[in-house]
Amino acid sequence: MSCILLLGASGMLGSSLAIKLKAAGHDVIRQSRADGYDIKLDLLSNQAWVDCLAKIQPETVVNLAAATNVDQCELNPQWAFDANIAPLLCLRGAFRSIDKLPHIVHISTDQVYDGTGPHSEAHVRPCNSYGLSKLAAELVIKDLPSTIIRTNFFGLSQTQGRQSFSDWIIKSIKSRKQITLFEDVFFSAIHMNTLCEFISLAIDKKTLGTFNVGSSDGMSKSVFGLRLASLLGLGTSSIRIGSVKELDLRARRPLDMRMDTTCFQDKFSVSTPTLSTEINQAADEYLG
Repeated sequence: MSCILLLGASGMLGSSLAIKLKAAGHDVIRQSRADGYDIKLDLLSNQAWVDCLAKIQPETVVNLAAATNVDQCELNPQWAFDANIAPLLCLRGAFRSIDKLPHIVHISTDQVYDGTGPHSEAHVRPCNSYGLSKLAAELVIKDLPSTIIRTNFFGLSQTQGRQSFSDWIIKSIKSRKQITLFEDVFFSAIHMNTLCEFISLAIDKKTLGTFNVGSSDGMSKSVFGLRLASLLGLGTSSIRIGSVKELDLRARRPLDMRMDTTCFQDKFSVSTPTLSTEINQAADEYLG
C-alpha cells in the first residue's frame, strides 16, 4: 500500500483514522506535538517541511492539524492564521523543492457556510474568524493535487481529554448537568467511523476537488441530542431546549450548516447515510 503522513495524529479524528489506515495496510507516519508519535514536525518551517518530505517521501499527506476553538480564533485571529493557514503556506513552499508531489487530503469544516442550507460547495459565506481561516487554508492548496473535505463529525472519542459533541451530551446527562441544546442550529454531521471510511476512500481514489462530506440530510442539534438520549435510554430532564441567540459568544455561529453531499456521492460513487442512521451507529457504539 502507500506511505501516508498523518498530521495532527493525536487528535480525536487522527487517533481513529490512524488505526483504520494501518488496518488497511498503509504505512502511516503520525505527526504530533505530543510525545509518543512518529515525528515532531515544525509545521511553520519551510525547511522542516522540505527535509520531512525528502526523508519520508509520502504518497499522501493527510492534514488534520487545526485550531478549532471558535471563540479563541475570534479573540486571536493571528493564532487562527498560524494554526490553520500558515502550515499549508509552508507546505506549498516546500513543494517547489521536490519533484513528485504527494496527494493532499485536507480536512476542513462546515463552518465555511451560513444562511439557509443545504449548501453546495460553491456557496461559502464564513461568519467568524475560524470559518474564514479554514476557507483561506483551502484556497492555499486548492490548485495543488488536493482533496478538500468539509465535514462535521461525532462519536465516541478514543482520545483522553478530547470529547465529541455526542460525548458531551451523554456525559452531561449522566452527571445530571443542565445543558441547553439549540433548536435553531442545524447540521449534517456523520459518525467518526464513517468519516474515516470516506477519508480512506479519498486516499485510494485521489479524486481532486472540494467536497461536502456529511449526512445526506440533517437536523437541529436539539433533535440530535434528544434522539441519541432516547436510543440510550437516558432521561432528558437535564436537557433544556433553547436558542444560540441566548448566549453571549465572542464569535457568531452559523445557524444552518447543512450540506449538499451530491457532488461527493457522484464523484466517489458512494451514498452518504442519513443522520438518523449515524445516530443509530453512535448509540450502538456507546452501548457496546
